Amino acid sequence: MLAPAATLSDARPRQAAGRFRRTGPLMLALMVQAGLLVITAFVIVVIPSSKNEPEFTASPTIHLPQKELEHRVALAELQQATAKPPLMERLMSAALLPDGLPSMPPIAAADFNPIDTSAMAPDANAMLAQSGLLGFGGGATGKSAASFFGIEDTGDRIVIVVNTSVSVVNKAERRGVSIERIQEEMVSLIDRLEAGTLFGIVQFSQGVRSFEDFLAPATRANKAAVTTWVPTNLRGNPRARPDQAYYGHEAAFQAAFALDPDVIFLLTDGQLNRREGTTGNYSYPEIPYATLLHSLGSFQRQVGRDVRIHVIGFEMKPADVTGMRRLTRDYRGELREF
Repeated sequence: MLAPAATLSDARPRQAAGRFRRTGPLMLALMVQAGLLVITAFVIVVIPSSKNEPEFTASPTIHLPQKELEHRVALAELQQATAKPPLMERLMSAALLPDGLPSMPPIAAADFNPIDTSAMAPDANAMLAQSGLLGFGGGATGKSAASFFGIEDTGDRIVIVVNTSVSVVNKAERRGVSIERIQEEMVSLIDRLEAGTLFGIVQFSQGVRSFEDFLAPATRANKAAVTTWVPTNLRGNPRARPDQAYYGHEAAFQAAFALDPDVIFLLTDGQLNRREGTTGNYSYPEIPYATLLHSLGSFQRQVGRDVRIHVIGFEMKPADVTGMRRLTRDYRGELREF
């Protein structure tokens, strides 16, 4: 029974020794770390560092040498530009002329026209009227009232187109209107126009003849020229040229629209004869009114303005009356039949 008791007492020291061997190194390591911590704290806290902490400072003035130089240059230029100009002494001279000029000699009173249109070439005369300068010397400009065989209208670019073929002259005479009466109507229309109004005259049969190739201003000189030109030229059949693209009424309207009018007066018998064929073998068939109206539309598109067309017809056939009524209706004109 004593043997077991001794065995138990010996076993307890052995168990304690085994536990120490297992925990001893751990305890030793903890003690070493604690010692190091104590030494580190003592060095940091107790022993102050002898080195000075770095200080960061900034200068209150920033120097920009290039900007400052540019500013000084600009300031110098400004001061130079705005500087008060130097005073210059006035130049003094003795009087070269007497104090007073002699009075102008008396001049007889007379009408003064700074633009004498009578001495101008026709082309310059026309351009002057179109530019609106013709009335600078006191002459009137603008629209004029026009009346031709009872048809009245107002415009500033008026063209008279007259068919002087034998058939038209004979029909007019049968209605009591002679060729001299037609000429008088034309001269009277132009004579009543204002000086600033432009006019043109187109005479036709198969060929075409014009007073001028441009619209002429209704000046005294041009009115006098019309008085001479109309009785001399406004009769017979103007000669047709082989190179004409149109004949008869189409050729007349082509020449009239080329003058860029706003009002056209047409005197005719309404027969739309157009020459065809070659020299020595001509024929004169009539063309339909649709063909004439088509040509008129082409001419007006080239002009680019609205044109009013009035017609004075002598002994027109019913079909021609219908065609002319349609023409005047399309072009806002008036038809008068004799």
